[in-house]
Amino acid sequence: MNFARYMPRNTLALMSVAMAGLLSGNASALTLANLKDAHLDDIYGTYGPGGDCKREPRISVDDSGLAYAYAGKTTHSKSIEYAVSYGPPGYVGISRWIFPFPVSEDDFGRVLMTFNANEKPGALSLEPDLGPGQRLSALQAALVKAARYAKCKPPQR
Repeated sequence: MNFARYMPRNTLALMSVAMAGLLSGNASALTLANLKDAHLDDIYGTYGPGGDCKREPRISVDDSGLAYAYAGKTTHSKSIEYAVSYGPPGYVGISRWIFPFPVSEDDFGRVLMTFNANEKPGALSLEPDLGPGQRLSALQAALVKAARYAKCKPPQR
């Protein structure tokens, strides 16, 4: 039976990277409770749809991790999966891949975030990673619907 056709595209790619990591002795994803000392300072900031931080949903990234402002509420990720070696073999670009809503050790969740998307500093894209019968939560659906985010500029004084 071909199980690959039942798995989400991103899950298959990550599984391939994980297997390569296991064979080479390198980890491919890290589970993080926060981002302090994770060497991800380059993605810190607040991101809004199209760079408009007056709109929701907004995503904030700092030492505490990821926070989401949506429908007048702010929630934090309890943990994230940082896909350290998610890019193609030998990748040395600036993109950072994060699964912000992991379900378990073996299930990275339904959303993939790409910080510095398309090698553009401050760009953030989100895409669903759904298998058959899986659905996004209301927050996840709102985040993915906005899809293209940009880092907000600090307020002018």
